Amino acid sequence: MRHIALSALFGLTILGAAAQPAADIAQLAQRLEGTIYVIPHRESADGSLTACGLEFGALKRDFTTMKGAPVKLVGSFYLRPHSVTGLAYMLKVGIFDGLGYTNGFAPANAFIRGPNSRAPKKAIRQEAENNGFALFVGALDDEVIAAYAGIAEKKQLVVGFNRKPGQQDVLFNLDLTVIDTEMGSDGQPIRKRTNAAVDEFLACSDDLMKTPSSKIK
Repeated sequence: MRHIALSALFGLTILGAAAQPAADIAQLAQRLEGTIYVIPHRESADGSLTACGLEFGALKRDFTTMKGAPVKLVGSFYLRPHSVTGLAYMLKVGIFDGLGYTNGFAPANAFIRGPNSRAPKKAIRQEAENNGFALFVGALDDEVIAAYAGIAEKKQLVVGFNRKPGQQDVLFNLDLTVIDTEMGSDGQPIRKRTNAAVDEFLACSDDLMKTPSSKIK
């Protein structure tokens, strides 16, 4: 996760945030709202491909559960071979209230879906090795395939979470073309866009699905 790399972006904003009135913080959060970064990852062991993933960070104002207060989503979406299903997805999510990397917590539930599709069947929740994160492991069903199609065709992925069981979903629509974000001299975020992250993830996934351990059982 890119906590250190992004500290320059959020660290500068939070230094002055405490001294600013709520209206100014809301305006700052509005400017920063959106996808902050997306990074593709290809993992291997003993020369064999073992996983393909996208790591991401995004910020939005949470009008669903926090009356418009800023909240950050930090996480990853991976495809990995599984001993039972042959191929599974793993969604790792951490939630941070405010503009800095403090007050983090692991959500009660989290899910992925395509821009115009439903969420998959509820995944198995596990504690992640990072404090403030949770890991959700699920089989590839039709809705996961639809989410994969959304990545390929629209370069978008929706990630949702619940702060508490039964609470309304908070949704992030990730723009997977945003590979990084910097603060401009005028205080406006500059988002660097390219299809490279999506292209690398799709190429990796294609290679992964050809491996014997990824065959759906």
